[in-house]
Amino acid sequence: MHRRRLALLLMAFAVRASTLTAQGLWRDEVDQWRFAFLPFSELLSNLTRPGWNGPLYSMVLRGWIALTGERVYAMRYLSVLCGLLFLALGYALARRLWDRRIAWLGLWLMALSPYLVWYAQEIKMYTWVPMLVLTALYALDRACKTPRAGLWFVVFLATTLAIYSHILAALLIPVLVLWFLLHPARARRAWIGGLMVAAGLTLPYLPLLRWQAALAWMPRETGFPRYNLGQMAMALLNGWSVGISQGAWGRQGVLIAAMVLTGGPALLGLVAPRRPFDVGRIARQRALSVATWLLLPLLAIWLVSLRGPIFTDRYLIWSAPAFYMLVALGIEWLWCRHRGTAWLALGLMTVLSVHGLWVQASVPIKPQFAQAAAVVGARREAGDLLLFQIPYNRLVYEVYGDVYDDDVAEAPYTNWRDAGGGYRLDADHVGREVRRLVANRDRVWLIYSEARLWDERELVRGWLDTTYELAEADHYTGVSVLLYVRPAR
Repeated sequence: MHRRRLALLLMAFAVRASTLTAQGLWRDEVDQWRFAFLPFSELLSNLTRPGWNGPLYSMVLRGWIALTGERVYAMRYLSVLCGLLFLALGYALARRLWDRRIAWLGLWLMALSPYLVWYAQEIKMYTWVPMLVLTALYALDRACKTPRAGLWFVVFLATTLAIYSHILAALLIPVLVLWFLLHPARARRAWIGGLMVAAGLTLPYLPLLRWQAALAWMPRETGFPRYNLGQMAMALLNGWSVGISQGAWGRQGVLIAAMVLTGGPALLGLVAPRRPFDVGRIARQRALSVATWLLLPLLAIWLVSLRGPIFTDRYLIWSAPAFYMLVALGIEWLWCRHRGTAWLALGLMTVLSVHGLWVQASVPIKPQFAQAAAVVGARREAGDLLLFQIPYNRLVYEVYGDVYDDDVAEAPYTNWRDAGGGYRLDADHVGREVRRLVANRDRVWLIYSEARLWDERELVRGWLDTTYELAEADHYTGVSVLLYVRPAR
C-alpha cells in the first residue's frame, strides 16, 4: 500500500512538473509576482488592507524566490510542491474518514485531475490554500477523537494562515464548526479545545472581519459576471470533471456526459446506503461532513453575490478534494455491488482526465505573450512605438521581451459610463488622445489582448485603422500583434 501511494504521488509530480511551462504567464500570475516584491512594510499593511487578496502568500512567494530565483519554472514549482502535499493530506484524511480503498481512489482522482494540475502550475495560492485547509481538517478530525493541545494549535494555525492567504478562506471557519459538531466519535474533552480554537480564531480574523462584513452586504459593482446558484454549481462541476479545456470537448453533449460520469458517483457517495446500520450511520455522518465542506462555501458565496457578484470557480478550489472524496465513495458503492461497473466508471474517468491533461499541455489556453514578444523583437525597428491595449499587459510582455520607456505608450480607457449608462468618451475624444500618444511615429505596434476590458467599442484600433495602414497582423491565443505604418504621402 505504501508503495502504491508513493507511486501515485510520483505520477502526480511527473504530470505537474513535466509540463510546468507549457502555458505562458497570464496577468494574475504577473500580479502575484509583482506583489511579492512590494516593500516589506507595504506587505505587512496589506494583511489588513480592505479588499486585498492573498497578502500572506505574497510573503511566502517572496521567500521562495529568494531561495530559487525568478525563473518561471522555479516560481511555479512552489505550487507543485504544495499540490503534492495537499494530495498526501487528502489521502490521509480520506483514510481516517473511511478506509484505504476510498483514500486510494480519491488520491487517484486528484492526482490526475486536470483542474488540480492546472492550478498546480500557476504562480498563485490555489494549491497553498487547499494544503492549509486539508491540514486544518485533518488535525481537527484527530483532535476530536484524541484531544491534544498540539493538534488544536495546528487547527488554529492552519486556519489563520489560510484566511490571510485568500479572502474567501474565512469560509473554512463555519466548515470547521460543523465538522466538530458532526464528528461521530468526538471525545467529551474535545469541547475544551474546540471552544478555545473558536475563540482564538476571532482574534486574527477580527482585522479582516471589520471590512469583509461591511463589504459582503454592500451593493456594489465587482467586475465579476452575475451567476445564479445553479450556474455556479455547474461551473464547479465542469471544471472538476474535465478541467480548464472545456472547449476541446467539441459537442456540448460530450461535456454533459463527462459531467454526469463524474457527478453521478459523487451524488451516489452522498446519498446511497452503504453498510450495516451501525457502521453505515458513521459513514453517513462522514459523508455529510464532507458535503458541508463542499456545499457550505458555495452557498455562502451565492448569498454574498446577491449583493455584488464575487464568484469564480478557482476561489473554491479548496472544496475540490471534498468532491473527489464523494466520487470515490460512489465508486466504492458500485464496487460493493458490481465490480465491473466500478472499473468501467473509473476507467472512463481516467480517460477523461488524461485527455484533459493532454489538451492543457499541448493546446495554448493562456495568452501567448512569448510568441508575441518574439515577433516584435525580430521585426521591430528603431523608433517604433509599442502601444498596449490593455496597458497592464505591458508587465506580462516584459517577462518575454524588451520594452524601452521612450518607445512605449498605454492606450486610453474608453469604457467610462455616466449615470444613465451612456459612454462618457466619444470617438473624437479618444482619437485625439491616441494621436497625442503616437505623435509622429511612422510605425506603431499594437499589442492587443483582452481589449474589451478597456475599450469595448474598439475605438483605439478603429482610429489606427483609419489613420494608418495595417502592414502586418499576427494572431496568437489571447493576444494579437498588429503593425501599423504611416501611409506614404
